[in-house]
Amino acid sequence: MGLRLKRRPQESPPPPPPSPDKPAAAAVRQLSAANSPPAQPPGAAPSLLHEPAAARLRAAAAADAAAPRADFLWAPPSWLHRPLASLLDDPRDLPILFLLLNVLLTTVPAAIALFALFPPATRPLPHWLGAAYLLASFAAYLARFMLSLHYSQHRRLFRKGLWPLNLVGPVLMAPLFGVPSGMYHLHHCVMHHVGNNRAGADGSSTERYRRDSLAAFLRYWLRYALAAWLEVPLRCLRYRRWGLLAASVAAETAYFAAAAAAWRANPRATLWVLVLPYCVSSLALMFGNWCQHIFIDPAAPRDSYRLTFNCAGVGDNAMTYNDGYHIVHHLNSTLHWSELPARLVATLEAHAEHDALCFIGTSFFQVGAAAMAGQYRYLLRHLSRYSARLAAMDDAQLIALLKSRLAPIKA
Repeated sequence: MGLRLKRRPQESPPPPPPSPDKPAAAAVRQLSAANSPPAQPPGAAPSLLHEPAAARLRAAAAADAAAPRADFLWAPPSWLHRPLASLLDDPRDLPILFLLLNVLLTTVPAAIALFALFPPATRPLPHWLGAAYLLASFAAYLARFMLSLHYSQHRRLFRKGLWPLNLVGPVLMAPLFGVPSGMYHLHHCVMHHVGNNRAGADGSSTERYRRDSLAAFLRYWLRYALAAWLEVPLRCLRYRRWGLLAASVAAETAYFAAAAAAWRANPRATLWVLVLPYCVSSLALMFGNWCQHIFIDPAAPRDSYRLTFNCAGVGDNAMTYNDGYHIVHHLNSTLHWSELPARLVATLEAHAEHDALCFIGTSFFQVGAAAMAGQYRYLLRHLSRYSARLAAMDDAQLIALLKSRLAPIKA
């Protein structure tokens, strides 16, 4: 179903909320000239773009902007959209609220039922039922919830007077998807984005690893799974962020105390509701970050244009809040997710100037898997040769370029 997104005026009541039955018309109008290069003002420097490859990339971004939203499974009745939008800091975030409501009405009661209906002393939870719960919940919601959590941590979801509601996702729901209560903001927004994938500053940095190596990825994942509990507090301590240090210690203490209490009450339910979700989602999250930061230019590893890449014109963007635009997101992590495709189009010359990589019709996971499997023909089929420099390279040169961005970055 579609969802048209509008920004709420600053000094007037919220407008009628976006209709879930129409595409993002404003975004379509904004990118309606996607197949035409923008006019160059008199005296401007020559364009660094290569047409028509750049036009195809603009068209892919326009398609993402116009795509019906699939970030949630189902929307509440339309008569609820206006009151729900009035709760939000930005009415364009209705898809995030819809997804949280989906989880609240399905996964949350299912998790409670596993504890309440299967007391370990008299009626132990069958493992097949726990596995069915985990499979159904993760298949339906894992990617959607993680990206809902992601963007609601970069930008406040509920308006100021309703600040306790902003804790529902990261504190109460997150553990059901393997994310310890309160830790996502600290690990991702504070550590990852501030560190910007820099080894030593970002505990999830991919710089020092051979990024087409499965063994290297497994080490990377195990470091997160086993040591993330220490890395966030230690970095807060290192940079004398005492408030964040207290928050991280409190979050971890509360999470472990709640998990221990749940284990004492019902070990099998805790295994399927809290323990295994952490194992699965930690693997998925770290593979996602590994893929997003698999290509790093060794000549400029701190350049946000060159430490990740964009994926445009792919269906995943409709269910992950345009997460494919990762260069754009790293350049401005507070930019609203609905504006990411248009920002790529607006900054395409800068992308070309910085030799940024953009792919069309493939996702981060597919790009990462292809790079690790050495499937360079697949990567070249989807690599946009939107810049004059990329267009001037033959396949062998492009493969050499991609390989050079997989090597470990030395300190």
